[in-house]
Amino acid sequence: MNKKTIAIGFMLFALFFGAGNLIFPPSLGWRSGDTFHWMILGFIMTGVGLPLIGVVAGLFSEHGFNSEARRVHPVFAVLFMVTIYLTIGPFFAIPRTAATAFEMGAASFLDPALMDWRIGGFKPPLLIFSSLYFLLVFALSVKPNRIVDVVGKVLTPLLLLSIIALVVKAFFVLDEPVTNIASDFNANAPFMNGFLDGYETMDTIAAVAFSIIVLKAVRATGLNTHKEVFSNAFKAALIAGGFLALIYLALGWIGNHYPISGQEQAALAASKQHYGTYILTQVAAATYGSGGKLLLAIVVTLACLTTAIGLIVSVSSYFYELWPKHSYKTYAIIFTLISFVLANQGLSQVIQGSIPVLRVIYPITIVMIALIFIDRLFKGIPDLCFQLAIGVTVLVSLLSQVYPASINWLPFAGVSMQWVLPAIAGLVIGTLGMFRKKNA
Repeated sequence: MNKKTIAIGFMLFALFFGAGNLIFPPSLGWRSGDTFHWMILGFIMTGVGLPLIGVVAGLFSEHGFNSEARRVHPVFAVLFMVTIYLTIGPFFAIPRTAATAFEMGAASFLDPALMDWRIGGFKPPLLIFSSLYFLLVFALSVKPNRIVDVVGKVLTPLLLLSIIALVVKAFFVLDEPVTNIASDFNANAPFMNGFLDGYETMDTIAAVAFSIIVLKAVRATGLNTHKEVFSNAFKAALIAGGFLALIYLALGWIGNHYPISGQEQAALAASKQHYGTYILTQVAAATYGSGGKLLLAIVVTLACLTTAIGLIVSVSSYFYELWPKHSYKTYAIIFTLISFVLANQGLSQVIQGSIPVLRVIYPITIVMIALIFIDRLFKGIPDLCFQLAIGVTVLVSLLSQVYPASINWLPFAGVSMQWVLPAIAGLVIGTLGMFRKKNA
């Protein structure tokens, strides 16, 4: 494995490891209580396993997921990809990086009274911070061919060292695991709780975009044959996945060993502060004292910055290829400005707004990834399999958010997986249709 592949692996890790990846594992760890091992396993399935499988699925074709989505229908391909890119881009994921960087970084150094200061619905401190944040993001993403050098070789090593410094000392400070389980937690299905929590990282749908970045980065190293490109891209994905899994385990363990009193829970509910941000802030202070705030601010800002850069590059590149009437730079400016406006809603609002959308997009993306692998395994399946399996998944996923009572009778509805059997049925019917056509 050469140094360039390692740098690409570091880049991919940093692109995936952003705002949600930092704050969700500690929150999960605290909520899970003594079911932590099952819940973190479910989280890693959707937070690491599916994204890596998604990246690999995107490597099979030169044009990534777009080629496979066209097998459903050309219009579906455009709608699917545009929805993916807007979700992981300016509508949810990018604004979340800025809001998280502010809430866990800059805000910890400000007078609490300033946090309640509002002008016309906006918080001036967040407005000022997000202005500087997005200026930096734009400056580092305006030249997409430099992303490996900026992110993979410089920012990621700094990010990893900062996280390790925080995690290692926390192991010596925290003691017994918490035993309570949050009221919104289904204790009978901890694995599925973790699995669904993993949706909120957005990494599986981000893999749709990041697979293209990895392909371009590997090709830029001078490799020509598809076998060489695929092999090195796969190794880079494994590097990213290994670091993600280890860090999720460590951050989840921290949350699972940090007790939160009833009084603290009430205060968090009143202020609408995320449990993950609170736990990490308190642990940083407990491990490094006043210097902990600075260390955490560095970790958060680097994690959010690297992801925001990668997402601006991905989204702007995609829309430039789709509608080249405007330049890449123009798209980068537009999406940076949209992200800036939405980030000023605050972290809780951004997260809450994304959940219904993710509950629709994630099943469609998972089924698409599965179909790509099944297609390669059996050396080609009919387009009808794609059309039926994706079609019923879209329908069931939409109904689950718009009119859930209409599909509660489906198997696995209790764990929000009611789309599974309909998708399998679509695949089977499509396969039977192929055999009937051959025998006609």
